[in-house]
Amino acid sequence: MKLILTLMTFGVFTFAQTSTEKKIGTKIEGTFLGNGKKIIATVIKTKETKGNPIEDGTPAEYKIRFSDKKLKPIKAGCCETILINEGDLNNDGKDDISIYQAPMNGCTYAMTTYSFSNGNWKKTVDTFLIPTGCETITNENLQKMIFRENNQIYYLEKDLSDENRKLIKKKVNFK
Repeated sequence: MKLILTLMTFGVFTFAQTSTEKKIGTKIEGTFLGNGKKIIATVIKTKETKGNPIEDGTPAEYKIRFSDKKLKPIKAGCCETILINEGDLNNDGKDDISIYQAPMNGCTYAMTTYSFSNGNWKKTVDTFLIPTGCETITNENLQKMIFRENNQIYYLEKDLSDENRKLIKKKVNFK
């Protein structure tokens, strides 16, 4: 009986954790319009790969679609994409969204953060590169790459001059 109760408790705990998982993946949710309404953002493949892009083939293409039609899709381009709900980074009352993308070839990924403003998606954080050494970055570490601290937005960048690739906190400069 104790084992069943423990398993049931674990199952409830696991179920409760699914809400945080909706903040990162190929399908996430957020309040991107700032009205408190949950909206789903989904990565959609819009063009199939034809051959190897490095050998004159065509890479796949992706875009981000939203369950609320007031939000225009975001063209993500090539390649596989992970979405991250960053919360409200710029204090405008709306969740911001980051796009973490695989390279066409190699192990250096790209990340860009957007906020919905005046009917359009605007870059909150310009694209920056994340060299991975061909190792997977955990969802938890991806969620920590961009953050707000003392009323300022920062991102973490690997120090390429350090053999351990130490992370450096970089301040986001607004245009």
